[in-house]
Amino acid sequence: MNITQRLLELDPTLELHNEGDWQNPLDSAKPGFTSFNDAGIETEVGEFLYGMVRILKPEHVLETGTHVGVGAAYIGQALKDNKQGRLDTVEFNPANHNNAQNRIEKLDLVGQVTCHFGDSMSFDPHRSSQAPVNPGKYGLIFLDTEPQLRFQEFIKFVPYLATGGFIFIHDLHRHMGQHDNAEHGFGWPFGRIPQEFNNIVAQFDLRPFHFPTPRGLTGFYKPHSGDYKWDKSG
Repeated sequence: MNITQRLLELDPTLELHNEGDWQNPLDSAKPGFTSFNDAGIETEVGEFLYGMVRILKPEHVLETGTHVGVGAAYIGQALKDNKQGRLDTVEFNPANHNNAQNRIEKLDLVGQVTCHFGDSMSFDPHRSSQAPVNPGKYGLIFLDTEPQLRFQEFIKFVPYLATGGFIFIHDLHRHMGQHDNAEHGFGWPFGRIPQEFNNIVAQFDLRPFHFPTPRGLTGFYKPHSGDYKWDKSG
């Protein structure tokens, strides 16, 4: 049984739909992505995060934009299956935060997931009384709060990413949002890539990669000192 089916059995309030069609029942014969009825992350993205946590076995994971806790449920269940690790997840909307907290309690993931209420840009992992985390300790970071904040969140939390770790930005396609939009202007809704962000990638401190998901998923890998050093002379 895969993790999505497990969550469906554990939480009867979840309903599976074809991605982008939350009004109609699931058409299992239809190809493509699926998502739950709350319009959270695509279930395939949730399964990917579950798999990443199972493989990386991180001690610490960070998520911004808890929404109603679907991403946290996938990550938290992976940590529980790993028998180690904790997730810090941050949500600014009171109703979403309460719904997420209730979901985490219902799924018996309180031991793995700490739901923080507040602005992600004010969240300080090192000063968190519930799960203090030093810089360079998050093995996985998933950014999924308001799109206009995600580039700044990236800059804020990159110092907390462990070497060999991964940071993902949801809803971001391979063009990085850097295109003209007739209605909203350039780079909507993410905005222009900040120069500090650009420098981090241009200097190979992080290596980007992309997945062709419906809403976009862009990842960055922080090189480890043990990685093979490729010969650049040839």
